[in-house]
Amino acid sequence: MDHHKMECKNCNKVLEQSFDYCPYCGQIANLGRLNFKQLLKDLWKAFSDADKGLLILIKQLIARPGHVARDYIFGKRKKYFNPFSFLAIMVAITLFFILQFENIGLNYAQITTGDGELLRFSFKYFNLLILLMCPIYGIVIWLLFWGNQINFVENLVLSAYLSGQTMVYYIIALIFFIIFPSSINILGTIIGILISLWYIMAILQFYRTKSFWSILKSLSVIIIAQLISQGLLLSTFSIYSKFTL
Repeated sequence: MDHHKMECKNCNKVLEQSFDYCPYCGQIANLGRLNFKQLLKDLWKAFSDADKGLLILIKQLIARPGHVARDYIFGKRKKYFNPFSFLAIMVAITLFFILQFENIGLNYAQITTGDGELLRFSFKYFNLLILLMCPIYGIVIWLLFWGNQINFVENLVLSAYLSGQTMVYYIIALIFFIIFPSSINILGTIIGILISLWYIMAILQFYRTKSFWSILKSLSVIIIAQLISQGLLLSTFSIYSKFTL
């Protein structure tokens, strides 16, 4: 390619070096790897980009979560909904359904006192817990797949997409719990297993691998992240209980 030209990372058209934006698809022309500076810019733009392909993204994330995240980090950002905007919106929507579930399908009086207070605490601070777990998942994936030339912030993109899509699955589960409250234990277990398998598929797609070792590492990501999640939940609930209960 002529050294005075470059290629758009979204549509692969050849552009002049002087172009700020691709005239064919409109994406920023000179787009580099993701880093913390770029991350802050993406977060700032999150709310203004909130009308771009949300339902299409949800559909794509069902079967292609790792491919979507990989496309995004390697420059095809014009065609995908911002991952951090997606996560923030889905957490907000999920909170609405949690409130409906608490009002309609959940009776705290029928739950053991300690368990009931823990569940109430989990729902009350659900948004903070999910937003906190997103970077934790990113760190765990990054560390276990160290040496694959994908940096932490790029792993954070995968984690944000996975966390946001998990909220979609939680919403579906909450609707079933509201309609069929007696199914919460069985359905909760089934959904948990399916989401775990989906996470493994996503990580394998993201790193373009199907090796047995990679499957074990993907499973380890889920186990380690869940242990951290439960530890954070129980420790923060313990501190919360000392001051409020």
